Amino acid sequence: MSDVINVSDMEKVIMDALEQYAENAAEVISEVLPNVGKDTAKELRDTSPKHTGDYARSWTYGMQKSRGSKKKNKLTVYNKDHYRIVHLLEKGHAKKNGGRVEPKVHVKPAQDKAERQAIDEITNKLEKLGV
Repeated sequence: MSDVINVSDMEKVIMDALEQYAENAAEVISEVLPNVGKDTAKELRDTSPKHTGDYARSWTYGMQKSRGSKKKNKLTVYNKDHYRIVHLLEKGHAKKNGGRVEPKVHVKPAQDKAERQAIDEITNKLEKLGV
């Protein structure tokens, strides 16, 4: 009796484990990201500048498939009606008759929080799966 493992058998075991991990990770990501998108859109509605309130109310999110993916695993949070002014408010801009409008930074903090939330939730769920 030999304890020698055939290299091709080992390759198969490793490839199966990696494929299972990829499937688990894709499933977890597709579960977590919609909640992150919902939370981030809500935060942006709460923290956006409110001249009339239309800009703040227009934040939403969408999920798309990445190239080669079977599941929706790409999150985009966006302003559906006033997308043209997001960067002007976030970064500031020049005035028509000189001077500048100061930036009203509201997207970057929400983005940073969303990234941390996604990483933490995905990591926790994968650890619970024992992956």
